[in-house]
Order: sequence, then C-alpha cells, then structure tokens
Amino acid sequence: MKPSIDSLPDSPGIYKFYNAQNNLLYVGKSISIKKRVASYFTNKNLGPKMSLLVAKIDHVEFIKVFSEFEALLLEAELIRTNQPFFNSQAKDDKSPIYIKVTKDEIPQVQLVRKQKQKRGEFLKGPFPSTKETRSILKIIRRIFPFCHHRNPQKPCLYVHLRLCPYPYENADSKIKYQKTIRKIKDLLSTKSQPLIKSLTKEMKKAAGEQRYETANEIKKQIEKIQSLGASFRTPREFLEQPTLVDDLTTLRLQALKTQLGLEKIPKRIECYDVSNISGKLATGSMVVFINGKSDKSQYRRFKIKLTSTPNDYQMLKEILSRRFKNDWPKPQLIIIDGGRGQLNAVLSTLPKSNFEIKVISLAKRFEEIYTKDKTLPISLPKESPARQLAQEIRDEAHRFAITYHRNLRSKQLLLNKS
Repeated sequence: MKPSIDSLPDSPGIYKFYNAQNNLLYVGKSISIKKRVASYFTNKNLGPKMSLLVAKIDHVEFIKVFSEFEALLLEAELIRTNQPFFNSQAKDDKSPIYIKVTKDEIPQVQLVRKQKQKRGEFLKGPFPSTKETRSILKIIRRIFPFCHHRNPQKPCLYVHLRLCPYPYENADSKIKYQKTIRKIKDLLSTKSQPLIKSLTKEMKKAAGEQRYETANEIKKQIEKIQSLGASFRTPREFLEQPTLVDDLTTLRLQALKTQLGLEKIPKRIECYDVSNISGKLATGSMVVFINGKSDKSQYRRFKIKLTSTPNDYQMLKEILSRRFKNDWPKPQLIIIDGGRGQLNAVLSTLPKSNFEIKVISLAKRFEEIYTKDKTLPISLPKESPARQLAQEIRDEAHRFAITYHRNLRSKQLLLNKS
C-alpha cells in the first residue's frame, strides 16, 4: 500500500514509517520530507531490505524541524528510544556509534563504538550510522575547528585546511582550544542559545580591545550557529510538541502583522539585498517566503547592469524595476536590507498599481525597522517573534546575494588567469 504523499511537507524533518498494526518500522530524516518519502516508492533499486520495508508501510508520520542539524539529532534520539526494526537492519555496523570528547589535556573529538564511559569524558549518542555522525561533526567543524590527532610535532592536513586549530603550538593556543571544546559540548548538548549569548559577549569584548580579526572570527561562528536553524530546538521539544515549527511560524507571522499594522497575515514576503565590492560584479537577490517559510523555487538573482559604481540605491531601484516587469505573484510585504535611504529608493521605484504592498527596510546595525508611515524606526527586542522572522528573511537574502557575487568573482578570476 502506498500512503498519501501529497499531504507531506516539502521541508526539513524526520519521517516515521508504520505498518498496519501501527508498529514503528523505520525512522529517517531529510531536508525535504515529501521528496524523500516519495523516493521510496519510485526507486526500483532499493535493495532487498528496503524493498521489504516499503512492502510493509501502511502510513507515514512526520515532524518538521528548522534545520538539517536538528533533523540529525532528532532522528538519532528516535532511533535510540524506539529501536525500529529496519533501522537496526540498515545500520552500517553491528554496534551504535557515539561522538566522544576525551578528557586529555588536548581533548580529542572522536567517533567511537559503545563502550564504558570514563569519568570526565563527554559522550553523545548513539547515532544511527557512521555516515550520519560524520555529517554532524562536519557541520560542527565548520563552526569550531577541532583536533583529533595526537602528534604535536607534525601538523595534519586539517591544520592547513583551517579545520584544526593546532593546539600544540603554545600555552595560549592550548587554553583557547579548551574553550572551543566547551563550546562544542554545548552545541552537541543543544545549548545553542546560551552559547550564542556567550559568543556575543566575547565578540564585543574583542572589538572593544581592537582585536578586530578575533571579533570577526567570532561573528562568523555566531552566524553559522544561527544558520543551523532560525530558532534552534532540542529533540525533546520537537517530541513534546510535534507541531512546533508550524506553531512558531504562525506566531511570528501574527507578530509581524501586528507590529507593521497589516490587515492580514502576509502570505507572500519578498526580500531584496545587493552585494558588490566597490561596485564591481554587483549582484542582487530576491528571496521568497510563503506562509513564513522559504520557497527556494521562487528565488531570483540579478546581475546589476546599469551602474558600475557602489550605489546601493540605484542597484535596488534596478532590481525592483526588473522584478515588476515580470508577471510574478504579488507580495503582501517587501523587506529591504538597509535603512531609510534604501527604503525611499525602493518606494520611488514601485509601480503606482502596487501602492498597497507594504514595504519596510531592516538596518543591520541596530536591527531597526523603517516604514513609510512612521518618522522614527520601529525598535523591537531580540526576543520579538516579529523581529526574528524579519531578520531570518533578511539574512537569507544576504546569503543568496553574496553567494551569487562570489560565484561571479570566481568566474572572473578564472577568466583572468586564462
């Protein structure tokens, strides 16, 4: 029997397969629940074990999450507590795998099989497979480079790739690395919010002491942690409230509607940003959020054509002008990355027929919202659901714009070399 696929969400999360007796057969995770579940019924090369699983599936349940990292941890927790038969059969090894942080003077981050935990060691797991566990460590390593070799005389390849801090260099590097290990433990223990607060304090201190390179490094760590999910949550929270993603999204949309004085919750939100270096290879981005969630199929990118000088106002005017020449669905809300100047530039460009569209700008420095009908900007606390949603959308537009800009720069460098 093929369960209904159409009702499944095209978003990150975990899925659970049940048989007709309501026994849990298998737990999996994906960045798109709908596409992943559908693949089981369209792939003709599943192998004997997965083919047997598909034949037994009666219905599917799912839990949406905010990020791939949350999905990995939630999947591991569900497999640990339920021990589904087909997860046990599909394991890549006979025993479950854990992430261990040793208690050495230079702690090592390792993958280990089930063993007796020694005093002072940190053990997280079990995880369903080596592949899944390495995916988790790969994500963490991009944020906090760690060490897993014990040769102080010879730096390993990861040092050269800047994925290992080489804590053997001197006493200061050892102390710094021990602090990094504590941050890794917090992240694995899903204590991301206290971690972000601690990092923010470190960043401000470094900036105040004019250690700008260190401050910038910490800022990037914060951004990477935040990119794991707009609101990082623990497996327990998702299990206690399976509709958590939808509930929080609705809360944020309602708060945004109230703060901006909108008549209805905005179904379609578009956000625009520009990226350039001294006006060269300038790019623009348009990201689209439908019902509070990103819809990457509707993202658009623009190569700036009309100006080669660093003029954000003119670039935004060009982007919006080109956007409204297309017969794309109209948004109820437009967000611009910038302040009052960027807002006015966009307002002067919008066709008169689109006067009913609410347009706001969000300035990075103080995260203040500028609107057409208010002289002073709207200042919301960090905890505000409306501010969190606006920031998430703005940050996604920035990521999309700068990614395209970097791609163009890389192509230009290749052309120059040739």
